[in-house]
Amino acid sequence: MININLFILKKVFNYKILYRIKLISNHGDMMNVKEIMIEGVETIGEDETLDTALKKSTEEGEGGSLIVEKNGEVVGIVTTWDVLEAISSKNKLNNTKVHDAMETHLVTVHTDTPIEEAAKEMVDHGIWRLPVEEAGQIVGIISATDILLNEIRSMM
Repeated sequence: MININLFILKKVFNYKILYRIKLISNHGDMMNVKEIMIEGVETIGEDETLDTALKKSTEEGEGGSLIVEKNGEVVGIVTTWDVLEAISSKNKLNNTKVHDAMETHLVTVHTDTPIEEAAKEMVDHGIWRLPVEEAGQIVGIISATDILLNEIRSMM
């Protein structure tokens, strides 16, 4: 059995997919993140378990992104990739706390950020989703899929 380092796999996958975003986002009209982001953000407490996070994110249809809060302050994001990493490490989801799996370094964009700039942030940081801020609050999420679908619609 081949042991694949998930960190390397994630970087390679993100690079290949997000590089395409970089290529196609170099043309067309400048739209802002606010025009295509998913408004509203689901949150979860950092002391919840990953099985709860997985259920909540799939029920809400957010693609597995939950903003993690502690005492009302945003402290991270947990995605389906984080859950997948826990599974690959043979961690039991019902015994793994969100704070042990979440990403704490949040890369965010503002609602007025051009889509092309958001795509560049994703490529530069090797991430698939960006929380969107307005007036110091997280008001939505934009994903690489949102950007790609927007590009496809603009080509039609």
